[in-house]
Amino acid sequence: MRLEHNTSRRIEAMEKDNGELAATHCSHRLPLSAITLSHPSKELSTNILRLRTANPLVRSLSSLSYHLYTLWLFTYSSHKDTVYPSVAFAASTALSSPFNFSVHPSPITILTSLFTSLLWAWLALLFFSLHNQHHPSSVLEDAINKPWRPLPSGRITTSQTRVLLLTCYPVWGGISYHFGCTRQCVGLTLVTLYYCELGGCQQGGFMRNLLNALGYSFFFAGALQVFISMGNNGVVDLEMGVDVYEGKPLVWLIAVCALIFTTVHAQDFRDEEGDRARGRKTVQTTLGDAASRWLVVVGAGLWSVVVSVMLELEWVVVSVLLALAACLGWFMLPCLLCERTVEKDVRAYKAWIAWAVAVILAPLMQTVVDHVWVSQGG
Repeated sequence: MRLEHNTSRRIEAMEKDNGELAATHCSHRLPLSAITLSHPSKELSTNILRLRTANPLVRSLSSLSYHLYTLWLFTYSSHKDTVYPSVAFAASTALSSPFNFSVHPSPITILTSLFTSLLWAWLALLFFSLHNQHHPSSVLEDAINKPWRPLPSGRITTSQTRVLLLTCYPVWGGISYHFGCTRQCVGLTLVTLYYCELGGCQQGGFMRNLLNALGYSFFFAGALQVFISMGNNGVVDLEMGVDVYEGKPLVWLIAVCALIFTTVHAQDFRDEEGDRARGRKTVQTTLGDAASRWLVVVGAGLWSVVVSVMLELEWVVVSVLLALAACLGWFMLPCLLCERTVEKDVRAYKAWIAWAVAVILAPLMQTVVDHVWVSQGG
């Protein structure tokens, strides 16, 4: 017992000496306040904030990225249904054999043409979005449907938006003039002013569809004109067969805009709550939910057949169009049989976009089939 007691006392003494030694050693290295560090992410955020405020270059780049992201948010929700279809229409029409454009670009020129068409279409969308989002009623609607947009989220004020809009006029107009699409710029400006500033968006559902179709016609024609001018090394000469408002290209443009007119209200189902808050009339409120959904589905099927006959498409391309039209019906019609949700309407709208883009790309798909599949005896 005495041995165990002595051993315990020795162990306690050794632990005490080791503790004092460790404390003395630490006191020579770091104070206790330095040992107790804050969370690494908090410390990193603090250092980044100090760097932004201390370095003028970093501060300028940070401000630039903030403003560029604000511009991006103005147009974000419409990229997939406006900009990308416009560029797809431009590339598909310019590079397809049915339209016989005198454009024989190299791969580098094709990439340059795609980028330039994308830039023009995005600037056109920014111009429209600034007009469409700066009104108080638009901010109220966006606060319900899209609260992340610049105005309802407080990233920019209404007066700053108006200044930005006035700046957009000469920038977009000058670029349009350079690429020979002044007519498309003027036409889209007139449609935008009527739709956003003169109450056109408050018209009945089919009137809104008509304005949407007209707007798309100028988006598509402008992007195509830019693509063709870049394919001719930036030279715009309407006497050399590069005018998009003549012959087969004009007929094709009218057909695409007609199918948009009859089916574009697929985008309205997802925004029904905001439309009601704003008192906006849509095809859905005019015909009823069931009839308007059937119009989209049946219209997609009929237009797939019409386009196939008009372009004399091979069965492979026809099958793609009909399959996507059936997919659209698969997503759209169940909303009539079960509970509707915004998520289901968003999926149905994405299916409509996929079908519409496939129709737009049909001439290019046919050209690929002609050169690859048919030429090999398929």
